[in-house]
Amino acid sequence: MNAALTMSEDDLLGTVLDMASTLGIRTAHFRAAQTTQGWRTPVQGDGKGWPDLVLVGAQVLYRELKSARGGPSKEQGMWLAALTRAGQDAGVWQPADLRSGRILAELRAIRTHTEAVRR
Repeated sequence: MNAALTMSEDDLLGTVLDMASTLGIRTAHFRAAQTTQGWRTPVQGDGKGWPDLVLVGAQVLYRELKSARGGPSKEQGMWLAALTRAGQDAGVWQPADLRSGRILAELRAIRTHTEAVRR
């Protein structure tokens, strides 16, 4: 089976974080914690649905990560739309974007130094 179809969001997250680190891009990802009510990410205000990753280099990217078959929730879509309306670069990455080179190209476009990507 195609690796892009079986890659989990967690695997995609780990790969993107490694790539960003190699390129000198700062990242933020807020992990959920298991509670007696299930998995929760402590947030206040309108934080529900905040994108999985904020990547900061020469510019800022906001990215929601999804498996090949996944899509943004209503709240995630609302955040992506609000960020885009505010002039921010917000979108969704899936495993196919890793395989096509889209993720690497977008990360390279915002890096702040010229270190080559380690393979």
